[in-house]
Amino acid sequence: MEAPGGLRRMPRGERCPECGSQKWYLQDGLRFCARGHQVEGFIQFDLGDIEDSGKMGAVSRREKVTRDQRKRAPLTGQAGRDLYLESLQLIIRSQLAWLINEKGHREELETVVRDLWDLRIRGSNSGLGDDMHEEEELEVFSSEPPQNSALANWQQQSRKQSWDPELGSRWPLPRVPDTLAICYLGCVLLRIPTHLGEIIRWANNGSLLYKKCFHSLPQEMRDRLPAAYIKLLKLPFRSPVEGDELHRVVMDLVLSYHFNYNLVFPEINHIPELMQFAKELALPIESITVARKLASILGYQFQFPIERLSNTRLDYPEIRLVALLIVATKLSFPFSENTSISHTPNFGSIEMPRLDWARWRRGKEGLPTQHDTKTGKYDFNKVTPSQIVSMDDEELDAYFAHVSSLIDVTSDNPITKFFPVEDLSTNINQAEVISTTELDDAVKSLLAQTVGYNSSGSVETAKSTAMPVSRYEAFRNVNHLTQTASDLYKAAGVVVGASLETMTDAIYRIEKAMVVWQTKNCHEGEH
Repeated sequence: MEAPGGLRRMPRGERCPECGSQKWYLQDGLRFCARGHQVEGFIQFDLGDIEDSGKMGAVSRREKVTRDQRKRAPLTGQAGRDLYLESLQLIIRSQLAWLINEKGHREELETVVRDLWDLRIRGSNSGLGDDMHEEEELEVFSSEPPQNSALANWQQQSRKQSWDPELGSRWPLPRVPDTLAICYLGCVLLRIPTHLGEIIRWANNGSLLYKKCFHSLPQEMRDRLPAAYIKLLKLPFRSPVEGDELHRVVMDLVLSYHFNYNLVFPEINHIPELMQFAKELALPIESITVARKLASILGYQFQFPIERLSNTRLDYPEIRLVALLIVATKLSFPFSENTSISHTPNFGSIEMPRLDWARWRRGKEGLPTQHDTKTGKYDFNKVTPSQIVSMDDEELDAYFAHVSSLIDVTSDNPITKFFPVEDLSTNINQAEVISTTELDDAVKSLLAQTVGYNSSGSVETAKSTAMPVSRYEAFRNVNHLTQTASDLYKAAGVVVGASLETMTDAIYRIEKAMVVWQTKNCHEGEH
């Protein structure tokens, strides 16, 4: 029998139920109060010697899960929105790094874009709060964006937006295309002659981070993002950059910066951009000269309009610039060579070259700027069930890989186990960046084939020969375009990043302005 140990004081609030003593001692593994009453609820086990411990049986211990391996729930409320904005900021930093390191842009571009981004999100910390009800609405799946949720922040009611912090949950969140637009506006402020069509081409061919922006984020950040923001960051992977949409995003940002901070962006560096447009379209230098003269006659400027919101295609300065170039080309090198309605004497010794439009149409497909910029072998954006059934093994594997890339890795849906997420590097092939040498060689080769002078054109013959004046053809809509006009308008749209409808409308508006100017000058000449 073990001798009693020393007296100890019981914990606060505990005493002997028999005598009320608060002191106790230990004897034979049992606890007794100072007066010898046994205190229930306490037994001390003694395993004894080490050889006796084996009789207790095998002991299994559960391995503790480290903190990093535990599944962390997505953030909600203001914290989730802040994480989304941090994700967009990382995307912008990657885009700037590529523009500076690969394309040779000035390092000041990073500072300018950082300031523009700071102005854009300055009102984001407006106290959204940890509203769990709102976050639950964000996570509900629907083919249509819910009206009473944060997704409604992307539904723009007007071209200029208020970024007032007092808006709270109605504060308009930026989108992924805004990252490209802010980088472009940074180039405009620094007078860097990078046009929006180049940014669209770089984003679509995978050189500039856009399509794989969500998968480029750190894994921890992707795990903590709310489901609604994950869907928005995955949208660029499903569809390429649309030129008309990005032009509208740029214009909306320009109007919003002026509305909120009275910031006015300068005129685009239109002279180098005009030369670049003509080069990418393989048009003669005479088109550049005539385009500059037309801009002076019509009084056109190439800055973003901030006073009127007419929403015409000519409000976009780069589209206006390319439209002027096309009109100048049509004036200098008419499409129809056998529709002359009058002849004028050829004054002086200047002879205009001729452009073979048939050869230009055949040769333009060899221009690097006209190549397809899709990064995938297949396009599954508008696939139908009947097309899925008729797919071969290779195409079906590519389709399943495309579907798996759209599934959230944190989803608890049991069907997701049938679509394991694959590495995007095996599904998306980055297109090659067009080098300056490659473009110059292609343009020189095409111009040598399409531009020429009359073989018998001596100076004396040119002075005495009457020059035919071909009928100028204007086209009000796409249905009226001839084959040559359609090819030229489409090529111009690819270069500037605009649809055929947009280019047709913009060119026709300039042609109407020319008619108004001509009529006005004729009346003034009569008086």
